Amino acid sequence: MLTLMKQEYYKAFKQNKLYIWLALSFVFPIAIMAIFKTQRTADAVLNFGQGTIYIVMAGIIFTAISVSQEFGFGTIRPLLSRRFSRGAIFTSKLLLNLTVYIGLFISAFVGTMIGQLLFVKKFNFADKAGYVGNGWQSMGTTVLTTLLEMFFIAALVLIITNLVKSSGAAIGLGVVMIVGTPILSSISSVLINMAPILKWNPFNIFLGIGMYNQLPHQEFKHIVHMSESNVIMAYVGYIIVMYGISYLIFRKRSV
Repeated sequence: MLTLMKQEYYKAFKQNKLYIWLALSFVFPIAIMAIFKTQRTADAVLNFGQGTIYIVMAGIIFTAISVSQEFGFGTIRPLLSRRFSRGAIFTSKLLLNLTVYIGLFISAFVGTMIGQLLFVKKFNFADKAGYVGNGWQSMGTTVLTTLLEMFFIAALVLIITNLVKSSGAAIGLGVVMIVGTPILSSISSVLINMAPILKWNPFNIFLGIGMYNQLPHQEFKHIVHMSESNVIMAYVGYIIVMYGISYLIFRKRSV
């Protein structure tokens, strides 16, 4: 596995220019706060200078191309010829993606701290920041919920990428999931109105994860129609099923 991971990081930096993605994650919050005076606020700082949008987009694109290029460039053949199992290769992809997500957040965090020092000097992370707590706690919740959303979207992206053997459709799906929250909310509401049991639909679970630990329990339950613990259980179930399906498709895919 260590050898596989070394190769994954080599391809990530040489083939997919990961250092550029990380550099842009660092620059994004500074640029947003420098260009837009309306973003020189506490909310902008707590949202990584609105950098979470870039982090999710970059993470999803990277997830899609890390798999599609493996087959498109034929680099999976030498891996299989060296007796690496498809399970090990798939696992190495997941580990790579996880570390990339974390790396994007770290870069954005450093950029946000610099942007805060330059443009939002009066902001104090120890001050109360909404329902969650102080600024540090709010940022931590943002990282947690965004990562959970990314894992969910990434699972769907991997399924589509392996099915159609192209990253374009998968990236398109990821974009819809990211920017189409009002649409997903409407679809979920229609399904729940049709039958209460449909509150377990994946759109509702995805929306619930995005609001996890950010609202009072009763308000959360009113919006999502279930408790936070039920949302987490459903989320884990969907993640296991979706990544399991993705792996089965990956294992059967021709090279």
